[in-house]
Amino acid sequence: MTLAEQIQYQLNDLPPEKQIEVLDFIAFLRQRAQAALSESAHAERRTRLKKAFETLAEMGTFANIKDPVEWQRQIRKDRPLPGREE
Repeated sequence: MTLAEQIQYQLNDLPPEKQIEVLDFIAFLRQRAQAALSESAHAERRTRLKKAFETLAEMGTFANIKDPVEWQRQIRKDRPLPGREE
């Protein structure tokens, strides 16, 4: 007997209100599994971002920027922002 058949057999012996509880529990388990996958994806993304920033630092990509705040202001002046036309 397969696992699905065993579960079905056990489920059929339960009253309807308990079958609803089982269904709710299955939904809970699926939601928890999805959250774990999501956390794993976030951790992987953080790792890739960290590596990308380390690579940029090793290359000296922003080494010529003396004042980051002023640099950012200059960059933002170069293009109009949507809905903020002067």
